[in-house]
Amino acid sequence: LEVQLAHDGMALVDADGAMLDAGANLALAGDELIQFGRAARIGPGRWRLTRLLRGRRGTESAAGAQAVGDRFVMIEPDALVPIDLPIAALGTEIRLLASGVGDLTGPAEAALTLAGGSVAPPAPVDLRWVPQPDGGAVLHWTRRSRAGWGWADGGDVALVEGDERYRVILPAREEITAEPLIAITAAERAVGGAISVRQIGALAESRAATTTIPE
Repeated sequence: LEVQLAHDGMALVDADGAMLDAGANLALAGDELIQFGRAARIGPGRWRLTRLLRGRRGTESAAGAQAVGDRFVMIEPDALVPIDLPIAALGTEIRLLASGVGDLTGPAEAALTLAGGSVAPPAPVDLRWVPQPDGGAVLHWTRRSRAGWGWADGGDVALVEGDERYRVILPAREEITAEPLIAITAAERAVGGAISVRQIGALAESRAATTTIPE
């Protein structure tokens, strides 16, 4: 990934594995959160980033969707300012104004639609099929947690959502299940088609994890 910084006085630095594991070099590239291990200056204000960790914190759906001219923003914890908004604001457009010392033309303005990414669980992963003797199958998956980005030995990540529920949409039916699995009948398997699985969070649903019914 090559990025152009605002001016040549800015610099990016390398990070080893331990630093990356601790969250170093987290950046927003387009709509995808990445981390980078190596940064090489290749021109005035221009840097080439390698040893990338992609789709961080549940942004894997935006991986590879970047285009020339997309935003690149370093995410520095000490520079973040949380803004609490009511849940009713989800799905609406908000305007942000920011001003600083030395601004001559008034505050900078931005508008965005609140999609709820920070309050929605990440999409399930590791969708896998287990064939059954009757010709059907059982689809299993692994949940994730919006509070479980770090590695924790010896235990699962916290659920956070209050209760565990999933919305599973098959070609001919929709089911809500409290377990990370669903049975597919032999008739449904014969027809085939796509399946989507979303975790239902306390405030929003995850993005869909999708797969195809095996023949």
